[in-house]
Amino acid sequence: MSAGVQPATTRFAPTPSQLVIAYSVCRSITRAAARNFYYAFLVLPRSKREALCAVYAFMRRCDDIADDTTVPVCDRRTKLADWLDGLHHAIEGMPSDDPVLLALGDAQRHYRIPMDLLDQLAGGTAMDLEFEGEEEDEPGFARCAPVVRYRTFDDLSQYCYRVASVVGLVC
Repeated sequence: MSAGVQPATTRFAPTPSQLVIAYSVCRSITRAAARNFYYAFLVLPRSKREALCAVYAFMRRCDDIADDTTVPVCDRRTKLADWLDGLHHAIEGMPSDDPVLLALGDAQRHYRIPMDLLDQLAGGTAMDLEFEGEEEDEPGFARCAPVVRYRTFDDLSQYCYRVASVVGLVC
């Protein structure tokens, strides 16, 4: 580190207006993509409802990154890793211009959502990008389809735990 660059001694804290906008974006994502969850969340107190919308928006983005077949698999893996790094940075107090990360960072701190669970959610989505053989027809495009049959029951169990059970634990 150069003498002129010092580590930040204070954490970035989004302003109340930034959080209002961030949670509004998460609410819109949840309402548009998962009406069933959105309406179920309406019975919750506002702060819990907002936090769950942030969790859902984060998971939705993970899934959208993994499912974007217009992007080579290698690039999707990188984007998913970058997305998770962005969350870690937001939670560590680094600034973010992504409203979903701002909202989830706030919800994680407020409700003390274990980072391990959020990492496992993203890890489950990343399992969608694992391929048998990793062979490619064209550069960056896997020849075979994503794994739909897991080699062992333990692999399947781990996938189900990450994409379903962990959601319940986060909530």
